[in-house]
Amino acid sequence: MENGPQIRTIGNASHEEKEKARQEFLQRLFSHFDSLNIEERNQLEEFEYPKTEKELACIDFANKETNELMKDAGIEPYDIPVENFHIIPSELYKKAYRGSGVAVATIRQQGILFNGDVFRDNPAHFGVVALHETLHLKSHLSLEVKERGEKIKTTPYRHGVSVLSLQEYDKRQEFHEHFRGLHEAIVSVQEKKSFTKFLESPWMSEERKWLLSDEAQSLKKDVSQKKGIPEDDIIWVGKKDKEDWETVSYPKQRMVLDLVCKEIQEQFPEQYQNSDEVFKEFLKSHFTGQLLHIARLVEKTFGEGSFRVLGNMGTDKSSGVLHLETLKKARMRQMRSQ
Repeated sequence: MENGPQIRTIGNASHEEKEKARQEFLQRLFSHFDSLNIEERNQLEEFEYPKTEKELACIDFANKETNELMKDAGIEPYDIPVENFHIIPSELYKKAYRGSGVAVATIRQQGILFNGDVFRDNPAHFGVVALHETLHLKSHLSLEVKERGEKIKTTPYRHGVSVLSLQEYDKRQEFHEHFRGLHEAIVSVQEKKSFTKFLESPWMSEERKWLLSDEAQSLKKDVSQKKGIPEDDIIWVGKKDKEDWETVSYPKQRMVLDLVCKEIQEQFPEQYQNSDEVFKEFLKSHFTGQLLHIARLVEKTFGEGSFRVLGNMGTDKSSGVLHLETLKKARMRQMRSQ
C-alpha cells in the first residue's frame, strides 16, 4: 500500500520543479531513512531504541485506524512505514525538536519522533500518541514551490486544515498560521473516539484489565476531582507516583469544536442526525484539505466572519477559552437575527 498522499503544489516554479518537490516528499515518506542526512542517520543508528512487539502493534493499529478513516473520507489510504517512527532518548529528542511536548510529526522529514523516556514503560500512552501523530502525518499536504533566481525553495503551505503563510511573508519575517487550533482539535477528538477501540485490542489486555480495575478507577476519579479533568478524558492512570496519569490533549480546543458541531447540527437537523455526523465533515476536511463546505456550515450557523474567527484559534489554553466565549456570543447574535 504505497500509492502515497496526493500532495498538491502551488507557486511560480515550473511543472517539472513542482513534480520534483512532490517526489522528494514521497521519497522522505517511503524511503525515509535514506532521505535523512548523514548526521541524523548516525544518531538514529546509535541511539534509537528498538521497538517492542507492543509498540509495533500500536503502530500497526495507528496505520489501520487512520486508513479506515481516510477511506470514509474518500481518500486513498496508505501506510506510514514502521521505520518512520523513531523512539529516541530524551536528550536526543530535545536536541532534534526544541518545542514542547513529548512527540511530534515532522512534516518536512515525514517522520514521527517520540521521547522514549516518556513512553518506554507505557504502551497505552504510546499507542494513543502514535495514533495522534499518524493522523497529523496523513493529513492533507500542499507545498509552495517557488523560484527565486536560480534557486528553488519548497515549504509546506497547507497541512490538514491548517493554512501556513506564503514564502513572501516569511521573507518579511511575518510568518503566521491559521486554523492550527482547529487542526489539533480535530486530531484530538478523533484520538479520543478511537481510544476505546485501541484499548480493546488483544495485545492491550493487560493494560485494559488494569484500567478497568477498582483500584485504577479510584485513581482516575481522584485525578479527575483534584485536577478538574473529565474522567473520560483520562486515558491512563498508574501507580508510580501521583503524577502518573495521561489525558487526551487540547481540551479547550476540543470544547470549541464540540460547540461548533452541536450548533451546526441544531442549525441543520435534517442534514445531520447528530453532532458526530458534523464532526465527520471536519475530519474529511482534515484529509482532503477542502475547507469551503465546513466554512459555509460555520458561517450559516455562527454568522458572517465566524469561520475566520475559528481560524484564529491557537493551541494554548487561553486561546481555546477566548474563542469558545466568542463563538457562543456569535451564535446568540445569529439566532436573534434569524
